[in-house]
Parts: sequence; C-alpha cells; structure tokens
Amino acid sequence: MHVHLRDFKLDYKEDFETGTMAAAMGGFTVVCDMPNTIPPINKPSVLRKREKIARKKSFVDYGLYYGVPKKLEHLTEEVVDLAIGLKIFMHREFYSQENQELMRKTLDFASRKNMLVVAHAERPEPVRQTEFGPIRLPEAEAGAIEDITELSSKVGFKLHVTHISSTRGAEIFSKKKSLLPLTGDTCPHYLLLTEKDVEKIGKIARVEPSLRSERDRKFLLEKLQKGVIDCVTSDHAPHSLEEKLADPPASGFPSLETTVPLLLTMVKKDMLRLEDFVRTCSSRPARILGLKHLGEIKEGITANLTVVDLEKEWKIDPSNFISKAKFSPFAGTKVIGVPIATLVRGKLVMFEREIVGRRGWGRNVKTFG
Repeated sequence: MHVHLRDFKLDYKEDFETGTMAAAMGGFTVVCDMPNTIPPINKPSVLRKREKIARKKSFVDYGLYYGVPKKLEHLTEEVVDLAIGLKIFMHREFYSQENQELMRKTLDFASRKNMLVVAHAERPEPVRQTEFGPIRLPEAEAGAIEDITELSSKVGFKLHVTHISSTRGAEIFSKKKSLLPLTGDTCPHYLLLTEKDVEKIGKIARVEPSLRSERDRKFLLEKLQKGVIDCVTSDHAPHSLEEKLADPPASGFPSLETTVPLLLTMVKKDMLRLEDFVRTCSSRPARILGLKHLGEIKEGITANLTVVDLEKEWKIDPSNFISKAKFSPFAGTKVIGVPIATLVRGKLVMFEREIVGRRGWGRNVKTFG
C-alpha cells in the first residue's frame, strides 16, 4: 500500500523497473506508489506521464497516489480514473495557512468521489534535535491523527492513517476507529526496531516518523495482533548511499525485499499468526483500496499469488538487493521464511529467487479487474 518508486528526476534512487523487480523478489504482486516525486504527481498531466512510465517498466501491478494539487482545476475525473487514492503529507501542507481552502476542497473532492485519503499524520511540532537532525515527537503524530480524523468526521472522506509509529498515536487511532470508518497501518521497522537501534546502526536507521521506544514497539505489535491496526506496509524509500550518509541523512530505506521475510520470521517466533500476516499484507489492503478482484485465493479472483518457503533460513544482505538502494537497518539479520514464487495475473514474475517475468507486464489496478 505504500512505496516510493521515485523515477522521473529521482530515477538514480529507484525507478519502476528496479522497484517492481524488487517487489516481485519480495513477494509483492501490487505496489502503490506515493506522489512526492520530482515533479510531484499533483497535476493530471503528470499523473498521465506517471501512468505511461509505470506501464512501460513495471514487472508487477501498481497503483498511483495523487498529491494535493496547486489548483482546483487539477481535480478531475481523470484523477479518479487513474489514481488509487490521495496522499497528504500533513506536516508539509495540511497546516499551511495559505493552503487551507485548497486542502478543504481537495478533501471534499475525495469525499464526493469516494477516493481513499492516505495521511502521513504528523504535526510540524514538537520536535527534538538529534545528532541526525530534528525528529518529530509522538505528540506530533497523536495531534495530527486527532486533527485529520476530526476533519474526516465533518467532511466524510475515507481515511487511512499510514505508518503509525507510537503508543500515543495508536491510542488516538484506536479511540477514533471506534467512532469512524478509519483504517491504518504500521511498518516492520516500528514492530522490530527502536530508538536504541538508531544509536547502534546510525544514519541508515533514520526514518520518518522516527523509531520510538521499546514500549511503543510492543504496543504497536499488540494493536496489530488484535486487528486494531489493519495493515503492514513497507514504506519502501530508496536513496543513494551518499544521501543516506549525508548530514542530515535522507529519511527512509529500501524495504520491499525485507518486509515479507521479517514478518514470516515473526510468525515463526510466535509474534504473529500466519493469518495475521495474510490479513495485514493481502486481504485487508485489497479491501481498503477497493480492489475486490485481489487479496484472496478463491474462484473468480485474479491470480496474483505469492508462494513462500516457511522454513528456509538466510541472512539479509543488502548487496544482493535488486533495488538500487543497497543498504538496510536489517543488514545481517537472520530470517526464517522467503518468497520463492510471485505470480501476477497468472504469470510467473519471480521463480526460485530469479526474475522470470517481463518488463511492462504490470498494469494499473484501477484500470482492470
């Protein structure tokens, strides 16, 4: 549900070819791409260009998110037809005074067109200074979830809160979910790593929202196990190594090739049930995105399938990633479980850890099914 495949002027970090090959290697049959590109995907003309590039290069199926536009005229039926949803980076645009009317009308458009709104829920403050630059505190996440859910209740748009990272954020999310048709996700790094790991690993572990405490980690896992948090997303965010080691370091890291093995290892260690893994990575994301033809194995459903070996033991080695980003905070981690085949619409794309599909096989999930 949440990847950054870069491309356009950032294709040195990743593009649809390497990103969707990484997805296939990681066992994902669909990836939904975020709009914070250069240029940003917030005009129909840019969305059309994005679709053209994705269709030409993709090995797996894809969805495209649309960003908050600069002009109301850029909210068109074409956006509804091509985009899987709208993305709001709250700390960048939601609280801007000059942007308030446009933001409200964008969310009203989403409500009228029944488009999913995915929110990176953090207020700009409070922040804490660290050796790797400023990080927003859990209060910033909790406050933003309060703000966006309150607006959702008034305007009526379908809201998904992405990469929930803290106890405070998850508590507010849980409370609001009892009142609203609200969904949300977290990521493997929030379930397995803490701020102590940032101290050990260094700049490679820098991410937004930042890694939190051991208490936060345990609380998020509990909420995921109970089904309060609906999904696990990779937040695949590739950068060049030079950007990652800069001062301050770029935020995020490649995750498409590590998410499934990490979660399968959690299943092996009884931290998650196998049905939790299927629910959070397949059936719930498909329902949230409105993809009725995906996410299950039954007659009449598109044959997007992942085959996994639940017993294979191996060690994560970023130098072997297909992604252009060859680093990970999980480098050297021993995992149990690996995808061994990925089928997209009935065709093998990855088999026995080799890409066997063809470039251009992927299709926009909004335009078929």
